[in-house]
Amino acid sequence: MAERLLTVPQVADEFQVTSQTVRNWIDAGTLPAIRMGRAFRLRRADVDALLDRGRTSGGSRPSQRELWNAGADSLPRRDGSVPA
Repeated sequence: MAERLLTVPQVADEFQVTSQTVRNWIDAGTLPAIRMGRAFRLRRADVDALLDRGRTSGGSRPSQRELWNAGADSLPRRDGSVPA
């Protein structure tokens, strides 16, 4: 059975962010997507992997970031790097 693909609004709803935020993650390479015509589709495994990469080892994410470095709050890419 083929894997069911998710839409950008479905992923945005799951993360409780806007659809534009999900599109920004796709454009930045943080979240891989498949382009189907003018729309993107996302694999469940890729969404789950992003959730795993976003988890922290303790405390909240805002308390672990550098206060004056806005880039420090970016989600890591699939290759482990963080956008500058």
